[in-house]
Amino acid sequence: MAARRSMRLWSPVTEKFADKGQSWTKRLPALPAAVPIYRGDRTSLLALDFDAKHHTAEQVDADVERVLVWLHECGARTVTDRSTSGGRHVLVPLATDSSLRIDDVRLLMKLLAARLITLDCAPMLGVSQGCITPPGSPTREGGYRRLDGTLDDAIDAFTVRSDRGLVARLIALLGGATPARHRTPVAAVAASLTQDERLVGVGRERRLDPRFHRNTPFPEVVETYAATGKFTKAAKALWESPSEARQAVISHAVLRGASAADIEKAIATKEWAGVRNSYMDKYGRHSATALQRDVSNALSWAARIARPFHQLAHKNRFTGGSSSFLKDPIRRQWLAHAQLWIDSEFLGTRQRPVLLAVVQALAYTSALAGELVEGVPVVAVGGRSLSHSAGLMSESTVWSALRLLRESPGSPLLLVAHGAGREADRYALTTAATPQGPGQARIERARVEPVHPAWSVLGLRGRAVYELVAAGLATSVDDVMAGAMLRPSNGYAILAALTSAGLIKRDGATLVPGSRTLDDVADAHGLDTVAADRIVRHRAERLLWQVWLDSRFYSPAVALFMKDPADVRIHGVPPPLGAESETLWAAMLAAGPPEPDPVLEAIELVSDQLGAVIVRL
Repeated sequence: MAARRSMRLWSPVTEKFADKGQSWTKRLPALPAAVPIYRGDRTSLLALDFDAKHHTAEQVDADVERVLVWLHECGARTVTDRSTSGGRHVLVPLATDSSLRIDDVRLLMKLLAARLITLDCAPMLGVSQGCITPPGSPTREGGYRRLDGTLDDAIDAFTVRSDRGLVARLIALLGGATPARHRTPVAAVAASLTQDERLVGVGRERRLDPRFHRNTPFPEVVETYAATGKFTKAAKALWESPSEARQAVISHAVLRGASAADIEKAIATKEWAGVRNSYMDKYGRHSATALQRDVSNALSWAARIARPFHQLAHKNRFTGGSSSFLKDPIRRQWLAHAQLWIDSEFLGTRQRPVLLAVVQALAYTSALAGELVEGVPVVAVGGRSLSHSAGLMSESTVWSALRLLRESPGSPLLLVAHGAGREADRYALTTAATPQGPGQARIERARVEPVHPAWSVLGLRGRAVYELVAAGLATSVDDVMAGAMLRPSNGYAILAALTSAGLIKRDGATLVPGSRTLDDVADAHGLDTVAADRIVRHRAERLLWQVWLDSRFYSPAVALFMKDPADVRIHGVPPPLGAESETLWAAMLAAGPPEPDPVLEAIELVSDQLGAVIVRL
């Protein structure tokens, strides 16, 4: 549980823990010993200290029981112990790749302290001095801190650790979704970049990217307040005012993929009658403005704390059916027509399954972040972003597929504007040139959703076969060959591979879905980690691209770090060009950024993930 291999001993003279730490010892110290919570400005442990010094042990127990209910509801694994004084600790090991910055901790501790009178926030709010005494340590009053459960249970909690997104769900449950303030300039820039990457759509349709949606049900207390607006006993324990209760409802909806437009529709239903009446009682005719403000706060907060969350089997009422399937008739019609064109133009080629995946990713991205121009879907998207929706396809393969679609006569994809600077290429999803349009059966098969990442392991050529069998549209080998438009040799090889993977099985002459799912395949290969690593890499590459652009424009921010702008090079990039070099400048923009420096890339990733401070000399 220690963030660093050191400890601080309590002094009976000063009645405080020593300012300087010392190395661990093989023997148990005779005095109370505390271990550090933070490494840098990040922690992987939520340590809640409940102090009986100014309150009774019974009040401590009541606060601990209350916070344990909240933590367990949000997916926490906990270890508790108690001191001879009556004080108690609640230790919550966070997911291994979900460490917290001090800014996030402050908001959570503020919300908890307002509800738990015996909670001492000091250990969690001190980055350099924050420490906690572990179970088994001697206490100031004599005796030792004792675990409430067994040692095996404590080891299991720190081995398995809590669910991802625990802190986000806990903050939402407590009604806190106010964006962080008073950040340093560097932190503010990082926060804005993160929000751009994690929010999709524009205007009232702006929402959290589906990769970060929470798919668990609303907590019961939140649903009850949304419907009735009444402060039950459970609600009073969570929220001090109707304002916090309203924000909790909005935050939970945003975490589950709701946009402002979705929330406006939901608030008109009987399920949200209570929160609707609460807004009307408080703001009257200004209720709509207050609602927009609360949604905006919730979106900014959700984008800042969001982490990838993969539970695609659950339902989500804000996206219609499954959490990823969007019921968009315009994009669905376009996708079916695009698939028909690809099946006719690229039948029997290796490009066909790749192109089918890319047009599906385009339809999905357009539905989330695009717009309609005179009834035609238009979207600005880059190959890196599209690679995630295309089933973790490699970026180079996405770029090749987009080039092939752009250059093919009769293609359903039209490049309407070249990307420049930080702007991506802009595409119009047009009607493909086919003798006839798609039939109703093909339209119903077209799904505006991301391609499952498991196909990056299984191979895209088996996707059509699996989807036919899983949907019950093909139950025999002949049906599969005809529906997927495969030659027998390829079809039998694909069926063998899917059967071996456990996705399909034979029941006599009938093909049925197997015992494994695509989610099982993804979990077995750690694809959530692969996706998260790719997001980190893309963020670092975008930062390099931004530095390159800034150097070309010779921004004042860059100039501050230059000793002599005439000959200083930033990360291997020449100094800014003059106005007379516009042609060369345009050519360089079209060519894209230089190859990333592996050393710089590693430094940026360390800074982003571990909170390291970069000092350039």
